Amino acid sequence: MNLVRIISPLLLLVALSANGQYVEKGMQDGIAVAYRWKHGIGAPSQLLLRMENTTTEDKHVDLVIDLYYQGLTVETLRADTCIRAGQVLNGKVNGIYFIPERLTTEQIKSGDALAEWTNTTIEPAICP
Repeated sequence: MNLVRIISPLLLLVALSANGQYVEKGMQDGIAVAYRWKHGIGAPSQLLLRMENTTTEDKHVDLVIDLYYQGLTVETLRADTCIRAGQVLNGKVNGIYFIPERLTTEQIKSGDALAEWTNTTIEPAICP
């Protein structure tokens, strides 16, 4: 099996995306990734992901996102999913979102917070 480990700097500037639009982060092995932060009134901030499989084969995606505040790792988020060929997984609609437990909305909006894809594995799979 072709196993690809990505330990590269796909960096997310956390303070961006306040306009509600997804910020494109690029494509790896046929999986396009984008994100946006949702800051609800009276609710914790949510990191919404959008992943699209642009290939003709199903893909298993295992990703790890580290959240940093003022240069220190404060939280690690993980997602493990299978994306069918041509499928788009979109934020809360498909359950591809995170609610940080250790970062407040104010910290995220301050510009001192950063999210980084630190370890992503994408491999061919057969999705259910």
